[in-house]
Amino acid sequence: MASRVLVRSVGTSASPLSRSISSHCYTPLKPFVPHSRGHTRLSPPSTRPPPSSFSSSAFARSYSSASPAAVKSSSVWSKVAVGSTIALATSATLLSQLAKAPQMEANSSALSPLTGGNVIQDLQDENNRIAVEKKSTLELLRSIMVYKMCTFSLLVDLAPQLIHLAELVHLTAPAYWIVRKTFFAQFCGGETADDCIGTMNQLKNAGIGSILDLSIEVDLDESDLDQQTPEEIRSRFNKSADNIAQQISTCIETASNMSKSFAAIKVTAMGSPLLLQQVSTTLTALESGFKNIDQDRDGKVTKEEFKELVKMLPSPVDNQQSLDAVVDHLFKEADKDQDGRIDWVDFACTVSMNRDETRALFASDSSKDAPIPGLESADLEDYKRLLTRMEKLCDQAEKTNTRLMIDAEQSYFQPAIDSVALHLQEHYNHTPHADGPLIYNTYQMYLKDALGRLQQDYTRAQRNGYILAAKLVRGAYMVSERKRATELGLEDPICDGIEATHTSYNAGVDFMLGEMTRKQKLIALEHKPEDSASLSLKTSPVVLFVASHNKDSVMRTCERMQDLGLSPQSGLVMFGQLMGMCDQISYTLGQHGYGIYKYVPYGPIHHVIPYLIRRAQENASVLGGVTVERNLLWAELKSRFMAQKERAQIQAVPIVPAGPATTM
Repeated sequence: MASRVLVRSVGTSASPLSRSISSHCYTPLKPFVPHSRGHTRLSPPSTRPPPSSFSSSAFARSYSSASPAAVKSSSVWSKVAVGSTIALATSATLLSQLAKAPQMEANSSALSPLTGGNVIQDLQDENNRIAVEKKSTLELLRSIMVYKMCTFSLLVDLAPQLIHLAELVHLTAPAYWIVRKTFFAQFCGGETADDCIGTMNQLKNAGIGSILDLSIEVDLDESDLDQQTPEEIRSRFNKSADNIAQQISTCIETASNMSKSFAAIKVTAMGSPLLLQQVSTTLTALESGFKNIDQDRDGKVTKEEFKELVKMLPSPVDNQQSLDAVVDHLFKEADKDQDGRIDWVDFACTVSMNRDETRALFASDSSKDAPIPGLESADLEDYKRLLTRMEKLCDQAEKTNTRLMIDAEQSYFQPAIDSVALHLQEHYNHTPHADGPLIYNTYQMYLKDALGRLQQDYTRAQRNGYILAAKLVRGAYMVSERKRATELGLEDPICDGIEATHTSYNAGVDFMLGEMTRKQKLIALEHKPEDSASLSLKTSPVVLFVASHNKDSVMRTCERMQDLGLSPQSGLVMFGQLMGMCDQISYTLGQHGYGIYKYVPYGPIHHVIPYLIRRAQENASVLGGVTVERNLLWAELKSRFMAQKERAQIQAVPIVPAGPATTM
């Protein structure tokens, strides 16, 4: 087992190489100054309780009071907000009243057996009511209403503005009440981790696991930070990150009480999002520099080309003799096969901000412009703190045998998130635990470069001897990604059309299953006929998590598993959907013994509202297409109504007393 070399404290003593680099790299640097990167500024999430007027860092600025001018200029929209609030409040109140009625209660018997002979038939069965027959009448009505509301594109698109206007006209309290009774109840498990235990137990009884998700997100926004000094801003972000890390620790502790559960982590909450954007910019420029310096375009560089690339770094060693010594040491370390050439994977593993030995190479020098942008020394210290927070959480997860799911986020953060995830996988996925590898990274397959990154990360895992655990999703930021690309004049990172996204997603699944098949064949060749040659969590080089609401993708994966002889209970392939979505798929897979999980988000409602709005915005096309799901909900309601009507009719029939017995 490879020894762990983890980032711990900022002042940790380093190797001679690190001291050689540091002695030439760190010079007085200009202080951290937040900037917009061309479109937005940054603000950490508030950890205070929600004020009387709603404030969301992702969608609105805080207003202590509504100015007359603002209210006057928004008079039309204020009326829209009032009208929408009244309409939604009426609907929510009606739901509450209907839920109190004694009739049409859920069937208390056990789940009815599935009609099909296999999972494919049951997934295809449009009359399969396994997911709705145990819901209460309130849950059925609420799901129907929420699903229907998500088909109204105008309402979905205006949701952020409606919430913003609700605070302008002081309707925050009723707006929260409506959200809590509808979207929050549909898509979230509660406001605290303990609130989710009941939901997790219900899912477990249906054969469904849980991914507990503290849904606090941080993004680049338009909050005004001009009144704060850089030191105050940095202190706010670090304090916020420490606070959220403690909350995620509680999330891990709660998840550990339910066997085979996950806890989800958003890396943007572990530090400054602007820091992650800067790290991503540096990593992207470094990879581009590698490709440009590769003169023969064979994907590898020689030692001389390697030296030129090191000289392009923000803070290379100035002294020629020291530079040669550093290059000799790093190239020898990277050139594992000693053929005098290294590829990008070897370079990225060796020259990395995640390593104490080479982090100083990325310190920017204000006195000159480097081809590859760097980070201020204080930013590098903050990045090290971010790694330390993540490692502490991983240590806790390892002790409690709780797997961690690192979520994908916006593309301008993703290179940094991937770097952190791969660093953690390298140190925690060497030895599979009872339920499989500890750290899972997420790949958004609607991105044009997703498949290439997945394949590249597999190569890296193979060379460094750890298991690649990958969750594949289509993606949840299409609207914001394309809007940003248009505003900044950048190339659209999203695949051209839904069919291209389907192709990318299927290719990712096929790649992961293909590597399992390859390993299975090797095991069969190495084993004697009488020995077991089946693939398992201890022998597979990869573990796949298919996170999809697309029924065709789920059925296709199940068919491939059957063709390859992969058992649903093997833990090598798992499935996942979000809470409140595509329950028919989830419950059917659970009934057939597949590894199926639901994301169970939670958090204070003022933090969760951005998640709920994105669920409606980014998944409107999915929710708008769940005609079968809505039909099943209506069919279940009708069935309960008819059953109640029949019972009422039976009770209304008078009982005729039997007459005296007669004899013939």
